[in-house]
Amino acid sequence: MQPKSQQLVSVIHVAGADAAKFLQGQLTADVVNLAPMQWCYAGHCDAKGKLWAVMRVVKTGNDFYLLIDPESSDASLTQLKKFSVFSQVTFSDISGEVSAVFKTTSPLPLHQVEQHAQVLAIGFGPSSLHIDLAPQAVAADHGSQHLDAWQRFELETGVPRLAPETIAEYVPQMVGLDRLGGINFKKGCYIGQETVARMHYLGQNKRAPRLLTGSLGQSNHTMPAPGTVLEQKLGDNWRRAGAVINAVRYDSSEVGVLAVLPADIQDDTNIRIKGDEQSVLTLRPKFDN
Repeated sequence: MQPKSQQLVSVIHVAGADAAKFLQGQLTADVVNLAPMQWCYAGHCDAKGKLWAVMRVVKTGNDFYLLIDPESSDASLTQLKKFSVFSQVTFSDISGEVSAVFKTTSPLPLHQVEQHAQVLAIGFGPSSLHIDLAPQAVAADHGSQHLDAWQRFELETGVPRLAPETIAEYVPQMVGLDRLGGINFKKGCYIGQETVARMHYLGQNKRAPRLLTGSLGQSNHTMPAPGTVLEQKLGDNWRRAGAVINAVRYDSSEVGVLAVLPADIQDDTNIRIKGDEQSVLTLRPKFDN
């Protein structure tokens, strides 16, 4: 079995006569109208509209594959299984039996899926994620050497990776799932839909994901963990600005941080990591749709 620490994504195989219908009632995306050999972003929420996980839903024929960050996949899968007992649908976590490799030199159109023998290629435009469904592939390539590049890609394109500290903390729009096309506001009901729809139609969301880069303090080179508070300078004082979703290290002191911050925060705002007074983070341009 492949350790979770070496997995780029958790891979959940979903099959059964009710697979599409069941996922339609659980996820924020329009799964029923997803074409074969296509993929889309989706969120899995609790009854209050807070995210259990952000995922990519891949459709191949009548089956689906859910690609979820390893740190949030167990919580999401537990909830999906709990609600599936009266449906003809099965969930199989095959993460430890497959190999995933991120290829920056293998372009494939965004949202397109190709299958060659046992390998699924998931397209992101200039890059792609290749998942070898053959169990023997794991021994040949765990894909761990691709993990840093994959996590940087997700962070720099604004794809949130939820961790235990941030599960059930955010409504999908707060982490930019609507920007990624992962919410369909015209589909039928799903768990948490009332909160998500109300926030959309009443304009209640005041937070958004932002990318920051900068340096850690000279005496503190510990990476900011998910949920770590970020502070902004207001006058002569520092006040809470938001929290870290995930972070990557570029070198010994420079980091990239994806955080949930006020949607109207000014780009020249001074930001630091709470508890690391010497840290300096700079806001990068807002994400495009």
